[in-house]
Amino acid sequence: MAPLQRDSAWFSPLLQAHKISHWFSKRNPPDPQWIAQQLVGMNARAVLVKQVHGAECLDAAACGSDPLQTADAIITNDPLLVPIISTADCCPVLVVCMQSKSCAAIHAGWRGIALDIIGESLQTLIDRYGADPKHIVAAIGPCAGVERYEVGADVINAFALQGLTEALQPSPSAHKAFANCSHAVRILLERAGVKSGSIDSNPPCTIGDCSFASHRREPQNKVRMLSGVAVPR
Repeated sequence: MAPLQRDSAWFSPLLQAHKISHWFSKRNPPDPQWIAQQLVGMNARAVLVKQVHGAECLDAAACGSDPLQTADAIITNDPLLVPIISTADCCPVLVVCMQSKSCAAIHAGWRGIALDIIGESLQTLIDRYGADPKHIVAAIGPCAGVERYEVGADVINAFALQGLTEALQPSPSAHKAFANCSHAVRILLERAGVKSGSIDSNPPCTIGDCSFASHRREPQNKVRMLSGVAVPR
């Protein structure tokens, strides 16, 4: 097996400390199946879905290899299935329950955040696999940083309805604000019962760092980064 191409990925210090196999790719991601095999082994299978900025969560076992099913979160307790989601400014969120040996890969853009895809995914982990929030570790990968992510009334109102105004900062522009999506995800994780110290929420900014793909910085670029996680051994 080829060695991990660490210069093509960013890794969460918290997940590394827990020895959780994971991957947050940079600008030019490798093949998803390659990622799955690097994280688990040659018998692993990458599982992807068609993302639609919603709050649907699917079990990896029910997903085919062709990403036609629509969802924005994938969960599993199968050590050979590796859930992988794609992003380019939205938050990639990797969640692992150390007790139930289950995990989730979540695509959380502002729409998904406003629909609480985080809470929906964690509740599904609890209902399906007996996950316990007290034993969950979560990491938010590279995403748009608050200092560069200026948003309009649609995001402001959606965050307000979800009780996430704390994740908004004033903007000099009228009727606009700067959205801190990674902080909004942290709030939702804590609401779902995850301990504050078990959340890594300080990722690099995709807009400001050209080593990552950014739709806002380069709207013509269709490249998307890939993020995946494996069930802990």
